[in-house]
Amino acid sequence: MNVYIGEEYTPDDESLFFVHNFTDVRAEIKVRDEENGIVIPNNTIPSNPADYVAGQNLVLNNTIPNDPREQLFSFIINGKNMTRWKEKRMTFIGTRCIGSCNEEIVETDEVGDEILWSNPKSWPSGKVPVADEDVQIESGWNMTMDVADTPIFRLVRVNGILNFKRGMDITFRAKHIFVRAGQLHVGSKENPFTNECKIILYGERNSQAIVYDNAVEAGNKVFANLNIVKMYGKSRKHTMTRLQFPALKGATNFTVEKGLDVVPGDRLALLATSYENMAGDDVIVESYDNDTGLVTVNSTYTLNFYHWGAPKSTGDKYGGADMRGEVIMLTRNIKILGDNVDSWGGHFITGDTAEVSEDGTVKERIGNTYMDWVEMHNLSQVDTNHAALRWENAA
Repeated sequence: MNVYIGEEYTPDDESLFFVHNFTDVRAEIKVRDEENGIVIPNNTIPSNPADYVAGQNLVLNNTIPNDPREQLFSFIINGKNMTRWKEKRMTFIGTRCIGSCNEEIVETDEVGDEILWSNPKSWPSGKVPVADEDVQIESGWNMTMDVADTPIFRLVRVNGILNFKRGMDITFRAKHIFVRAGQLHVGSKENPFTNECKIILYGERNSQAIVYDNAVEAGNKVFANLNIVKMYGKSRKHTMTRLQFPALKGATNFTVEKGLDVVPGDRLALLATSYENMAGDDVIVESYDNDTGLVTVNSTYTLNFYHWGAPKSTGDKYGGADMRGEVIMLTRNIKILGDNVDSWGGHFITGDTAEVSEDGTVKERIGNTYMDWVEMHNLSQVDTNHAALRWENAA
């Protein structure tokens, strides 16, 4: 960030004392006086206002514990040390962490016997983690998540292996999930997860951020992966069909092909068939008749738009283009969700980093994410570069 001090300033003018709050992590903020070519150290604001000089500053992290809105950066603007008739530029350079951004961990290639999340004996504290706690899956652990609905954890660090138990529905809640040296698995390519799995991220725009690299902004409400994440959901046989007859605006049913893999509770999208590209409908199936192809939607919903359909393709008539309305299967049994609060979503980041330990050893971490039949909803963060699913290179 740059701040410009106008050439009209004189040494006799009153000093301005600016205070800004911030939510991203900042171990320090360097202030460089570009005109004089000097860097003004942190925490240099004197107690006597008569001694104020432009660029003196103060960084305060967590002035109120666990309230990220009270992370403050203050700095001074005045006309001292100005060159007459020349504008002064002050450059602010934020550093998220000094040295390594993460704590030292002892890594092992050995994997222990399976331990269960629900068993107090699986944890060094002798207690199952509770709400707003930092949770550590340590290197060498082979942990199985077997809790149907977890509390909201503050931060879950995965340095060992975390598997989601098959044969049960699981809702996993956290403000941050950080797969650093470990692996997180929900099903496998050969044996997909067939129950319902929801991973829900929590937080608001001003919630506390996490950081794993000075060059990569992880932010808040984040699922960050620096090693291996694999999620394989239950595939569906029929992913797209077409309307066999027009679906009318205000209707509670429509007809698609017969004999499809459609069951009550499925979510279907009816794509637009008009010039209005947003004229689509998103419905929940109440029933499906295999013999007729009739889909009845949830009784609380009626179609908002007209969608054209016909028993046969129009390809012969329109040069190969089938103009009938497409109906898409949206149902996924594995979901990564952002808690719906203040229109602030979560995000999933796969990145890489080079960690430097105290003895100078460099450990390179490269994230690998594999997903199939996984839904993401209420993810991405407005007015940032945080897409729902993104890749970040620290180089």
